[in-house]
Amino acid sequence: MRLFGTDGIRGEVGKYPLTAENVLKLAKASSLVLRKKNSISRVVINKDTRLSGYIFEPALASGFISMGIDVILVGPLPTPALTVLGKSLRADFSVMITASHNPYKDNGLKFFSEQGLKISPEDESKIEDLFFNYDFDNFKIKPSNYGKAIRLKNALGRYSEALKQSADRNLNYSKLKVTLDCANGASYKVAPEVLFELGLDLHTIGNNPSGTNINQNCGSLFPLKASNLVKKKKCDIGICLDGDGDRVVIIDEKGKVLNGEELIYILAEYYLSENIIKKGSIVVTNEIANYGLDNSLKKLGLKLKRVKVGDKNILKQIIDHKYFFGGEPSGHFIFKDDILIGDGMTTAIRLLTLVLKKNKKLSELRKGIELLEVIDINQRIDREKFYLSQESIYQKLNKLCKNLDIYYNIRPSGTEPLLRVNLQYEKRNIKVSILNKLKTQIIKVISDAC
Repeated sequence: MRLFGTDGIRGEVGKYPLTAENVLKLAKASSLVLRKKNSISRVVINKDTRLSGYIFEPALASGFISMGIDVILVGPLPTPALTVLGKSLRADFSVMITASHNPYKDNGLKFFSEQGLKISPEDESKIEDLFFNYDFDNFKIKPSNYGKAIRLKNALGRYSEALKQSADRNLNYSKLKVTLDCANGASYKVAPEVLFELGLDLHTIGNNPSGTNINQNCGSLFPLKASNLVKKKKCDIGICLDGDGDRVVIIDEKGKVLNGEELIYILAEYYLSENIIKKGSIVVTNEIANYGLDNSLKKLGLKLKRVKVGDKNILKQIIDHKYFFGGEPSGHFIFKDDILIGDGMTTAIRLLTLVLKKNKKLSELRKGIELLEVIDINQRIDREKFYLSQESIYQKLNKLCKNLDIYYNIRPSGTEPLLRVNLQYEKRNIKVSILNKLKTQIIKVISDAC
């Protein structure tokens, strides 16, 4: 049985595998896999603002301490803070307690290597094998070899300084008026502080976490409040972060929420104009990104490379092939020259810099991209039933879609019990009645099977 999805382990708190007992066991299993030889035996634990973080933070700490590993607690801070803190603290590995954009009832774990990168699928499999098969009751160490835990007092300051490296010291950021939505999540304190220190005229919402209001009608999934505030305050830009701060959604000065593909286009055109990338360069995105992006980048003389969904897949391409940047429609962006991996705030600061340097509104900068129409179907499934009949479901869905003039992608969510079907089309090429019928047929095939 798999514990890990596309982005760590995630699920409903109190249900398998997200119980205190299982999290403690996962700490023990991961310590055997990720601990480095001849190291100082240290792990960094971070968390977002969910109430259940108070369950899982001590459970993880207890597990690691019992295995002889020292623990440094740094949260609540955004997930990308571990890229900086894990390396600077010489940790063997790091763990983030978060369910990202999910509601507060969910939580999860993300594991990071000593380099601050998400652990490999091979390490995930080793952790799973130990979790299910190892007899931890008979794992004994001397009481004098137990680890200990401390809370790092200047963690926020260290991360804050790393964020500000994304800014251009020669620009006057006070010219910009900005709405910031922190999703009542991990960025609630550090993001407003950093933008204030840059000198922006700032209007902040979603910065009063209660433990149960993370991502609740706010942040990157629910940008309406921020959009309205942008228009009301006549802001130049709106910045909406998600619960753990690794993704960002941007709003232009008219209150329009920009797609991730539009941001990829704006960034690509900017880096091309600055000679940071050259014609013929490759930009990376995922398999469900809008196919209008391919054509729009082609007009700039750039190429698009698609990989499976998950920011770790974007990162792998950038590291392996030295591409300059890539991003996902959901708001994950990764840059080769950034010390932080997939950070919503660094992306936002880059866009603020871009707007100042170009001296143009975001609504003007997005004009060069034309996107296809999109229908997203997210059908709830019973995961066990789905995996038993997966092949049959795919065959039936492929048969429904393959003869139509559309692009389509079918994939199970790695974070929720959903089967996601993405349809893309040009209005002039297919009738609305055909699309409505297709949507009904797709939902029926999935619901009948699982």
